[in-house]
Parts: sequence; structure tokens; C-alpha cells
Amino acid sequence: MSSIAALDFDLVNQSTIKVQPVQNYHEFGLFYQPPNDDNFYHACFKSILQHSENLEDDYDYEFFYGGYYVACKLLPRSLIIDILNKEIYGIDFDVNNLKCKHALTLKQKINLEQSLIPFLQGKVLKGDFSNTSVDQFLTTQPNELGLFYQPPNDINIYNVNCKIALQDYHQNDDDNYDYEFFYEISNDMRHVTCKFLPPFLVISILNKKIYGIDFDVNDLKRKHKLTLQQKLNLEQNLKKLFLYIPEREVRSDSDGNSTISFQGSIESNTTNGLDN
Repeated sequence: MSSIAALDFDLVNQSTIKVQPVQNYHEFGLFYQPPNDDNFYHACFKSILQHSENLEDDYDYEFFYGGYYVACKLLPRSLIIDILNKEIYGIDFDVNNLKCKHALTLKQKINLEQSLIPFLQGKVLKGDFSNTSVDQFLTTQPNELGLFYQPPNDINIYNVNCKIALQDYHQNDDDNYDYEFFYEISNDMRHVTCKFLPPFLVISILNKKIYGIDFDVNDLKRKHKLTLQQKLNLEQNLKKLFLYIPEREVRSDSDGNSTISFQGSIESNTTNGLDN
């Protein structure tokens, strides 16, 4: 069984999320979405014997169970997207946002506690966290831009890839996306693909990348049928977003071939589109 990592957000270096491994069950964490709740949470579990009173009060709800102190924090979708983009694509964000407090309703607190306890008993405390990689599905090439994105008027999260269609561009036969479109900017034809990520898959990716908790990566290959409104909304807002990405940089690799990389920061525009 591989070790589980405890999440430690480094507020000194605001471009870094530090993941420090823990060799036992004295302290561990996971990302979680309870039933009948559209929100995402981060839950941190600490043995009562190991618990320190010096921890920062940055949680939104706490309870005790089976010798553990459990602290839960609500993560808005904008923050979920920030964490995903940092972990997968290296896009920085202001990690001070992780310290924002959220007032949970009584129903949310009860639901969290009642659903986390059996979840932990059946899924985590007896779980086998084997080591498989999701990077093969989510990494990008030098001439690609990848990001996680939530368009306006849509509660869903998508994995988006934008490739510049060079003269020798060949589309991958593995069409692992749910919608695609082309658009031209600065005399470049760009191919954009969008993959719908249901909430359970968002949670699975976060838990795998940060805590090493395994899941069936074949779930990333499943196709989802988007509505006409979802497709139109994605295309219109992504085109606006990409207009704000500075011009590409063209350079030569060691073999003398031209490669393309996207320049500039996009961390402020990946959630709910752009201001009109």
C-alpha cells in the first residue's frame, strides 16, 4: 500500500502547493462530495493522540469520529479549478483564497458527518491506494494549451485542450473529448477539444494527484453527450478567453523543428469566463 499524502498549502510561496507524505494513518486527507450536495469539500483527518491545538482555524466544520479529529473545508468550484490547473498544468493562483471561511448550513454539516463516516469505513480505512497515473490522459504537448474551465451559466467543469493546427497537424485517432471546434486567430488555425468532467471524476483526479488514492482511469475515456446550449456556451466563451492569451512563441527544438508554446498567465480567466 502506498503512503497517503497530507495536504499542506504553502502560503509563503503563493505559486506552490506542497504535498508532504505521511507514512501512517495518524494524519491523512481527501477531497469529497457528499450525496445531495453540489459542493466540493476537503476533509483532513488527524489522530486525536497526534492532534495539535496550534493548527490554523481555516476549516468550516469539525467533528470527532473513531479516535480521529475531522476538519472539513468547503471549496468553491473556482478554487477547485485553480487547484486542478496548478496540479496538472502548473498554472499559479493566489493560495490565500484557501483561507477564506464559508458558513455551512445545519443540513450541510449533518450531511457531511453522516456521509463521511461510512465512506471512511468502507472506502478509505480499508482502501488499497495503488499507484496508477492519470498524466497520460491530461498532459499536453509543446504546441498545446491545457486547462480546466467552468464557463458562465454552467455548473459543470471541463478539461480543455487547444492545439495549433500546423500544416503537418494530424488529429489523434483517440477522440477523448465530448466537443470540438476550430477557430482562427493571428493567421493560426486552432483546434479546441472539451471534455466534460462529472463531479465524481473531479474528486477522483484531485485525490489521485494530491493523495495518491487510485481510481479507474478508464472513467476518463467515457463519452458524455452535451446539449446544444452547452456546446454553444463553451465555444463562445472559450474563444473570448483565448483572445486574451498573448501571441505564441515559435522556437526550434534540438532537431531544428519548429515548436509552439503558449505564453502568458491565464489563472484569472479560467472560471466563469471573462468580464464583459
